[in-house]
Amino acid sequence: MNKRQSQVIIRPLITEKSTILMEKGQYSFEVLKSANKVEIAQALEQLLKELYPKSKSEILSVNTSAIRGRFRRSKRHGRAPKDSKKAIVTISGDPLELFSA
Repeated sequence: MNKRQSQVIIRPLITEKSTILMEKGQYSFEVLKSANKVEIAQALEQLLKELYPKSKSEILSVNTSAIRGRFRRSKRHGRAPKDSKKAIVTISGDPLELFSA
């Protein structure tokens, strides 16, 4: 795995909505803002090969969504968190143990 691919996927997102989507084989990840769908798919394939070498999981589709940081105010001061990007990846085959507790 090259350096760029290892930095594309930042962390898995575990929310109420994402746990419902896991039953359908869709998993949510926070990814680099500059990453495109092809890079996300390649990085996830490499990650799956390293973590689950015997798994027959296959990536079917990648959907991305830009998340805008919400401006928060407190009296006179405000702060704006950084913007991010979310990827919802549909995987066929075995479910990922990465998300199960």
